[in-house]
Parts: sequence; structure tokens; C-alpha cells
Amino acid sequence: MCSGSSLKEIALISSKTLTWSGVLIYIGPRVAQMTFVFIILYFSILLFALFFKSREIKSPWLFYLRAFFPNWKFFHAIGYAPRLYVQIKSEEDQWLEWQVIYPRIKRNPFHVFHNPEVNLHLANQNLVEHFVNDLNQLAKGSDARQLVTYELIDRLVRSFAEREAPDWRAYRFEIRMEMPRLNHPFEPEDVQVMLISPEVRHE
Repeated sequence: MCSGSSLKEIALISSKTLTWSGVLIYIGPRVAQMTFVFIILYFSILLFALFFKSREIKSPWLFYLRAFFPNWKFFHAIGYAPRLYVQIKSEEDQWLEWQVIYPRIKRNPFHVFHNPEVNLHLANQNLVEHFVNDLNQLAKGSDARQLVTYELIDRLVRSFAEREAPDWRAYRFEIRMEMPRLNHPFEPEDVQVMLISPEVRHE
């Protein structure tokens, strides 16, 4: 037989279990409903933005959320694309040829299922585009080296130099705006240099 205190403890445990179970039962559908509502609201906003033109909104905070609000002008026109070029000084103290960090990679049907190399290049190119956006918003006369994106680009270039030439003496990089040629996308029709970094020597 159970004593009064034991029965009290059992009843308390049972009530907590039922309460906890009840929370799980009632929260589950509610969260699912709210998620469905937010998804419908999100696509409604995108549909509204697609058919109704409005003025362009520029904000650094909205720029960070650009993945959630895609630009519907994907094929509006062919424009200049930013590219990151690197030049490395070898151990013989000779500057090597300029190399682009984000080269065009040949397509492969297998890339549909497994494509880590291109995903990494896309992440690096996204950083370059972020850096260009910061440069465009930089106040006149300001030093670009104070930007966080500049430091990230510099680290990217340094890792590229260490991989391509382990005994490198120095490196420098350029941000070039390239207009792709219509029939030959690998050969730019026009190139404009947006930024030239100072020479960075090996410490």
C-alpha cells in the first residue's frame, strides 16, 4: 500500500507529465500553423514586389538580408561583374601573372548532386560583391583598409598565395569590374579597375 505522501508524489509527477504532454500536444499544431502563415506572408510580399514597382531601398541592414529578398532583375541587362585578381611575387623576387580567384569552372552533370568546390567559389565571390558594395558606400577620402570586408578579402588572398606559391615574398590584389562578352563570357569586353591594394610583404 502507498502512504499519503507517496500518493501525493505520484499525483504530482503524473500532473507534471500530463501538463508537459499537453504542452507538447497543443504547441505542435500552433507552431505548424504559425510557420505556414509566415511562409504565405513571405511569398505574398515577394509576389507584391514582383508586380508592383516601387522606389529602390538602400540600407546596409537590408543588404545583409538580401538572400531572403531576391532581386527580380536577374536578366534585366548584362552589367559589370566584380572579379578579384591576385598577383604573387615569387621567392625569386619576380611578379607572377595576374590570376583570378574565382575562375569559370566547366559544368559537370555530377555537380547537381555534389559540388563543394563551386559552392566555395560562390561564397568567395559573394564576399567580393559585398566588398564592392561597401566600397560604393564608403565616404569620399576614407581608407578602404578600415572595412571588415577588406580584411576578409586580404585573408582570402593570403590563403590563395600560400596555396599557389608557398614561398611567396609578397602579393597584391585588384578589384576589376568586367563586362562579359555576349558570345564569349570567358573574355571580358571591357574592364575597369575599381581598387588596387598596396603590396603586402611576407612577414
